[in-house]
Amino acid sequence: MLSGALWPAHPKPLSGECLSSWLVRCAHHNGLKVQTFCDRVFGKEHQVWNRDVDRLAPPWLLPVITAGTGASPHSADNTTMKLFEGRLFEHRNRGGQLRWVLLLGQYHRLHQGFGMQYCPLCLGEDKEPYYRLPWRLAFYTFCPRHQTLLLDRCHACGAPVAFHRIELGRPGRYDTPSLNECWQCQTRLSDVQPLALERWHQGVFQRWERWLRAVDRQFVNSGRIDYSCMARLHVICRRIVSEHKFPDLQRNLCRRSGRSVLPLSVSRRPFEHRELQERHYVLGLAWWSIQARRGQARLSSQ
Repeated sequence: MLSGALWPAHPKPLSGECLSSWLVRCAHHNGLKVQTFCDRVFGKEHQVWNRDVDRLAPPWLLPVITAGTGASPHSADNTTMKLFEGRLFEHRNRGGQLRWVLLLGQYHRLHQGFGMQYCPLCLGEDKEPYYRLPWRLAFYTFCPRHQTLLLDRCHACGAPVAFHRIELGRPGRYDTPSLNECWQCQTRLSDVQPLALERWHQGVFQRWERWLRAVDRQFVNSGRIDYSCMARLHVICRRIVSEHKFPDLQRNLCRRSGRSVLPLSVSRRPFEHRELQERHYVLGLAWWSIQARRGQARLSSQ
């Protein structure tokens, strides 16, 4: 069935799609379960789902999927974190924390972390639901299209998103499941009303939203990408959550910006390991800090 140069069904990556989502759709379009499909096209000696393929695809994976789908190597590369090299971080190290990238927390083929976020309104509107690569980024906490906060787990059972497991362990299931489905309880992930975005400072959210739209467009026609600005933003976020090193920073930023002081989780976990709503709150303060410094610099130069 899959012996030809092109697979019988050979879907191209959708706009902004991540590699893991594309792989699952390829399996379903060819009428196979995900594990069966991967065993046939990559060989049983190559395991796909015990790693974060969105972060760093193994060298044997992308050539096979480009040959099977007819997609260009460039479009395949853009389904992985290679797209963000030199823009959000320097290099994709194989292990450890990668700046701005959320961890899936793989254990065998399970996800123990909440590293795949989603906009339920996007999933509900998609003709064919799929997952975007930018949803894997820690600063992508709201949908610029729908002006709502993202989610990072099933609203019904609290399970992390793991769409590669939707039909796993269900031998009697032969239909093609939608990726708009919780792998654990089969609830439609789009069947929830997300929280509306509070735009408490227009300058902050205009700048923030500009970056979200830039990564959505894969940096095409987005102007100059300020690597140093994103590196500085990350430093400020890390300092805000590091109350043992910078105990007064959060309170000072809240006092100056007019925001309320919210209790942060007491932990030395990296910023990328924090809960979504905590990251959103901290990012707002960090963006405000950068905006305020730019305003002070302009006044000083006059």
